[in-house]
Amino acid sequence: MECCEVARVGKAAPVFTADGFDAVNGSFEKYSLDKYKGKYVVLFFYPGDFTFVCPTELVSLASLKEEFAEAGAQVFAVSTDSKFSHKAWDESELSKANGAPFPFPMLADRLGKIGAPYGIFDSEAGVDIRGVVIIDKEGAVQHIGINAGPLGRNPKEVLRITLALKEHTESGGKAIPACWIPGGETIEAKIENSGKMWNNYQAVIQKGIVQGGNWRVN
Repeated sequence: MECCEVARVGKAAPVFTADGFDAVNGSFEKYSLDKYKGKYVVLFFYPGDFTFVCPTELVSLASLKEEFAEAGAQVFAVSTDSKFSHKAWDESELSKANGAPFPFPMLADRLGKIGAPYGIFDSEAGVDIRGVVIIDKEGAVQHIGINAGPLGRNPKEVLRITLALKEHTESGGKAIPACWIPGGETIEAKIENSGKMWNNYQAVIQKGIVQGGNWRVN
């Protein structure tokens, strides 16, 4: 895929091959997206090793390793840092904060070739910005999200979206309502429900309402 092309939701994800560091096995590896057909793939882009917000995100992401595995999802942490930098950062900080080696492969997106088609590579700064891409089992992009540098993400929401995609796929295409969590009700997107959602799915709509300004933490 040429650099001027743009990755789009619902379309095939650009295939890549990249060097990376596997902290669990302590090895440098090559990773190709096309080897992960049949799995959900999460690309968790971050600006850089040895920075400030990034370790808070990656340690939080690491804490969900079992949940992502149960969902059948392969997670990659991606930045423009080299595989050698990834190794040094894991050994000096991430593994200590996580209590174990970082559980997901850390890809070296040199020159931003993985991030650029998603609008995640900042060519002026020379780094990938804070982005998330979720790819379905057929290799199509189903989610692209981007944050400004100072705004850390909640990896639990990344997991929730991945599980929502899994639910949509395995339910035969049912739609996923706002604030859905695993085990929650899904929606039949059919003409009989058009304009009658309040009558037919009142409880679903009410669950999506944040009342009184209070946070809902599931």
